[in-house]
Amino acid sequence: MTSHFLKTGLSILLICFYSSHSFSQDIYSSKESSRFSFTAGMTSTTLLKDTFGYKPGILCNGGFMYSLAISEKFNVVGNLLYTGKSLKNDSPIIKYRYFYIDLPIYLQYQLSDNIRLNLGGQYSWFTNSKAIVIDGSNSTGVNVEKSGSLKESDYGFLAGAEIDLNHAISLAARYTLSGSTFFEMNKINFGVFQFSFNYLIYSSHKKNFSRTKTENQ
Repeated sequence: MTSHFLKTGLSILLICFYSSHSFSQDIYSSKESSRFSFTAGMTSTTLLKDTFGYKPGILCNGGFMYSLAISEKFNVVGNLLYTGKSLKNDSPIIKYRYFYIDLPIYLQYQLSDNIRLNLGGQYSWFTNSKAIVIDGSNSTGVNVEKSGSLKESDYGFLAGAEIDLNHAISLAARYTLSGSTFFEMNKINFGVFQFSFNYLIYSSHKKNFSRTKTENQ
């Protein structure tokens, strides 16, 4: 299932990228046709179907995003993110930190000139984790221990919005929910709220999916 999702996601991005270059004939417009951005922010994670009594924790994430316009109102967007998901326990005080590589792919609707709505899916791969234990007997006050993963991989659904603060910087918020919440009710599920800033690195005004029309003489 993992390889199938990865191949599907990469195929979608490659098709969009190839199509934008194959069908365009250097026609430009005032509207941006593609954007490549850096993104960084914070995450707040809740564990659903929790039998351990964990509380939500805050961590950070960052990565890159590529947006391709497919019409005047719709874009296809792909992200590659390194995401931290944090949970905590109050007694004893332990902070659990799980790190994943996320591949979100979603459809973006241009609500206005500076506001966009996002809806799509995401696949995640576990990379590493650790538990930070508050220990007063230790000289540093903490012990860092190895911790196993709650989920080796995860798939989910996302919804969110973005607003442009200026041409280069936008503010984004999204919520991602594990798909197993709906299809595998007995499994542990993540609910992750992400709040981030996106910084534009490169944009193009070349029109995509356009063909030169010819008229009969």
